[in-house]
Amino acid sequence: MSTAGTATVSTIDAIEREVFIEAGIERVWSLVSKVGFWIGEELHFDTQAAEGEIVEIHTEQYGTFPVEVTRLDAPRYAAYRWASSEPGASLTPTNSTLVEFTLAERDGGVQVQVRESGFAGLSEASFRNNSEGWAQQMARLQVTATATITSAGDR
Repeated sequence: MSTAGTATVSTIDAIEREVFIEAGIERVWSLVSKVGFWIGEELHFDTQAAEGEIVEIHTEQYGTFPVEVTRLDAPRYAAYRWASSEPGASLTPTNSTLVEFTLAERDGGVQVQVRESGFAGLSEASFRNNSEGWAQQMARLQVTATATITSAGDR
């Protein structure tokens, strides 16, 4: 199991993180294609939805967030829109960000990039909180994907 670090790129409008996961692309896709898996303190992979659907993801600590599946292109690209700074609010172009996951097979695993954009019209605190959150969630995604492989033999 790799413990390779994550790369970080941030601008005023977008947050980008990358992590290398020693797993097959289908395994990683089975995780990132679960709508809203990143919301909250822990990862959760129990919600599926099709393109165009809006699903509410509830967390005890932060509240309920609507998440729209904007595009699923298995097993390489998934995009979601959510109102991360406004729990319980309906999604609008001015209160939501676009979260994109791009998967690329590399020797021995998958390079996963997440890009969350649309912060220009939101508060600096929203950007800062999500920037810190993505660092944690990408590390958790890496651990989850490889731990399941180790315990289940699924590569």
